[in-house]
Amino acid sequence: MIYDHRRVSMSTIDRVEVSVFDIPVENFAHNYDDDTYGGSFTYAPGATSNRSVLMVQVFTDDGHEGSYAYWNVSAAVPQAVTAARVAVGHEMHERELIYRTVRRSARPAHSYGLSFLDVALWDLAGRAQNLSLTQMLGGHRTEVTAYASSHNGDRLGNLSNQDAVADFFVRLQDMGFRNFKMHSWHRGDKREEAANVRNMRERLGEQAELMLDPACVFDSLSDAIYVGKACQDAEFRWYEDPIRPTGLGAFAHKKLRDALDIPILQTEHVAGPEAKADFLLAGGTDLLRVDVHYDLGITGALKTIHFGESLGVTTEMHAPSPVHRHLIAAMQQTTLYEVANVSPAGLDPSPEIYSCGYSDHVDTISSDGTLAVPTGPGIGVEYDMAKLLPLRSFHEIIEAG
Repeated sequence: MIYDHRRVSMSTIDRVEVSVFDIPVENFAHNYDDDTYGGSFTYAPGATSNRSVLMVQVFTDDGHEGSYAYWNVSAAVPQAVTAARVAVGHEMHERELIYRTVRRSARPAHSYGLSFLDVALWDLAGRAQNLSLTQMLGGHRTEVTAYASSHNGDRLGNLSNQDAVADFFVRLQDMGFRNFKMHSWHRGDKREEAANVRNMRERLGEQAELMLDPACVFDSLSDAIYVGKACQDAEFRWYEDPIRPTGLGAFAHKKLRDALDIPILQTEHVAGPEAKADFLLAGGTDLLRVDVHYDLGITGALKTIHFGESLGVTTEMHAPSPVHRHLIAAMQQTTLYEVANVSPAGLDPSPEIYSCGYSDHVDTISSDGTLAVPTGPGIGVEYDMAKLLPLRSFHEIIEAG
């Protein structure tokens, strides 16, 4: 049979819509009153704060549609509009061409807006072919093993000491979670952090996979090593992002790796596949970290995942998202799905924007510690537009011509 490209029906992107929705969040607010917190989202009983959700919807001239919505990333909205302008007029399958064009047009900034557009393009492709993202990627897993990843502790009544942390994790353990990560307190007291590590192991038992992410609180390498040794002695699965400022320097993290006998997990804050590859090759990490919202969508995340796989290096997905469940389902390595950031004051870390039943609420965990991978076409979720539209604060339509 001779292949005739003229028989293939092309779908052209003729409209992209970019929207922002302000979602009310109870009992949390940005805290600028204390430099310890420095504007972090902390427990604030009785407060109501708006968090924005960014949605990108892509439409083709022959009636196909793809979309993605999640918590907004700083500076992503104008970049999403720019990415949409590039995408309009392209064929729906030209993700790589759109990816490389938008990245160049966004220089010298990192194009977070491309991330949302790229995921919407993959959703579009899956819906057009009636295949889930897992199927498109050749994946085989139907569930992902999850871990509960706590909100940063504070002195405001939310995980304020090591016993509160352990009590919360034991409660989740009784619900089905088997793996746990603490996000540290904001202060960076090495002795308090090390004591918490030991307490977690004692309270949660030898079978639990445990991790620590100090979230870049330690000002010195020596403090980071001190706490890392506690993690090492307690047989934690990994030690993540302990050093200021925001985990960017490969040299300092190589020193950390040399001083410890525990896997180091970096590159959450090192954006994009090329920078992550450089960080790994420079010896700054044992494991890679990727997030479709930071790392140029599914297309960008796959470049990092496949690079790591070629070297036998595991790439862990950062934070929850239906997209991340699909990517874990399609990986060669067995990795863990992060249900972050949760605490007694906040049990659902994802925006409540779905009409299909999808949820990352802690009570959706199964008895064996897993969560289901969506099975519908594309990303496999539907959005509650009746709820979202009254909350819309920004809307721009980009059309061909």
